[in-house]
Amino acid sequence: MKLEKFIEEIASLGLPVDPVINFIKVLYVAKKLPYEIEIKRTQYPYPTEVLFEVEDWIVDLVRKYYLILTGISETTVYGETANVRYYVLTEKGFDLGSQIFQKYLENIITKLVGILSKYPPTLLKIIALSAINLRNGKATWLSIKIEGLNLDTALSGATSALEISVMKPNQLFRIYEASKRVYGDLRLVLEGLKKARAKIYEPRIYDIFMSRVLINYNGKVLKKALSFMEDLSALELAIKIPVYSSKGEYLGEEYRAPPEIVYILDEWTSNIDLSQIRRPFLAVELIIRALREKVAKQSLLEALNKLGIPEEEIKAALEIMYEQGITSRYNEAGGPDSPAFIILNKTKAREEIEKTIDFIENIILYARKE
Repeated sequence: MKLEKFIEEIASLGLPVDPVINFIKVLYVAKKLPYEIEIKRTQYPYPTEVLFEVEDWIVDLVRKYYLILTGISETTVYGETANVRYYVLTEKGFDLGSQIFQKYLENIITKLVGILSKYPPTLLKIIALSAINLRNGKATWLSIKIEGLNLDTALSGATSALEISVMKPNQLFRIYEASKRVYGDLRLVLEGLKKARAKIYEPRIYDIFMSRVLINYNGKVLKKALSFMEDLSALELAIKIPVYSSKGEYLGEEYRAPPEIVYILDEWTSNIDLSQIRRPFLAVELIIRALREKVAKQSLLEALNKLGIPEEEIKAALEIMYEQGITSRYNEAGGPDSPAFIILNKTKAREEIEKTIDFIENIILYARKE
């Protein structure tokens, strides 16, 4: 449905237009909005907490136009600790929501440009890339959690998510079935994910990987990104909402903004190149991996080849860390499955990680647009 036609019909019904349009816009920005939580306790009926309020006639109206889902299974998550109810737009509702958001955006574009000008372009590039869907390369909803993660957790989470994303939709399921049938375990799944990991080191995918880690890591980049999202929220271009697990557990809050914002950020930062942070970030990733598992020489060489980094650079970097007592030398004599290097001093390795991440974040936050 065209926005103009929808507005005409609301007015024809003798109803105020703005509250309806604003409600749909909020749902579009949030993508999935929790509005009520039923906390499971010993007494019944369970106590209910309202998370988002809107007048009943507005909800009834958008339901009659099939703009929001109505099925209980589609709108309620039944968890062990709580039941959470959501407002979710239908496909028709998302289409109308996008029209509403774009029209609103046109009216405040000058204010948005003023906000974009306040922030480092490299930071905005990182924010945009964190919301790119790897399966189709398109922008999706931008989500930034208020509480950041430690670096190890942020890195492992982003790695797992990208390993699955770079595989074809049905590929993982087929591998799982074959592995269970042939071996009775998940060895083929693990091998498949290991092969998928190599694709992460293609420059465009690695930039997305770095961005997701840095946006989820509780560091300076996240702090500045949250400030940016707060500014967007003040313009009603983003929203802060509570997040719940499938069990109904409260996980904290996060900011969300729709794909249109991601498109704008990507266009605004189209000339920004992240190659200057790939090398130090790869160093951080390799050290963290070496602290918990073997970094095979073949996997290291594949990563270097895809990122266009000479083997000699890693050799020289490891020589410096060897002299500092952090790692071994580069294993030149090693075969494909041999460790490329090992950690000698875990405490010093952690200090090196912190120092390098600080260096990376300073590049992102203080690089200027040319």
